[in-house]
Amino acid sequence: MVNPALQSAIEALSLEERLELVEYIENTVDAAAHELTQAQKAVIRSRHAELEADPSIGLGWDELDSRIGSHWA
Repeated sequence: MVNPALQSAIEALSLEERLELVEYIENTVDAAAHELTQAQKAVIRSRHAELEADPSIGLGWDELDSRIGSHWA
């Protein structure tokens, strides 16, 4: 949960300032601390195999882009 005072300060920033803040935060997060576990990698491999076996269970890029675009429009 975000500290309410911090949240208020962030909301007061301009879009450009918030994007700079996101970049700063990304640069301060240790990527090694967020590596996937073997169990997570196994789930990804399993889901990939399922998609390869039956492509109809997933979305193509165009459909995904359309859904995302209509959601944010």
